[in-house]
Amino acid sequence: MRIDFECSGGYANIRLAYHVDTDELPQEVANEILELVESSGIFDLQQSEVAPTSEGPPDVFFYRISLYEGTKRKSLHFNDVTAPATLQPLLALLQELAWEQIRKGE
Repeated sequence: MRIDFECSGGYANIRLAYHVDTDELPQEVANEILELVESSGIFDLQQSEVAPTSEGPPDVFFYRISLYEGTKRKSLHFNDVTAPATLQPLLALLQELAWEQIRKGE
């Protein structure tokens, strides 16, 4: 599965990006991501189910996520306020992986 993830905002206007194909990750990490994608139901969500990204307090984080798996494609954008609760574990992991990538200088 190809994942394109971007996160920005907060008090420090942080910008994170994480782009990966799960086939290129260690098996344990890939499995964790795939399980979170499955349990989140993201492929069943519609953009109309999450409010536009411009809403929310000034310190909110904004997210863009696109997933590509075979013929299935899903792209959504939302913020901390409008993100479905089912996506929170996936967002947290992708943020963690993006920070890890920065720490490694990649």
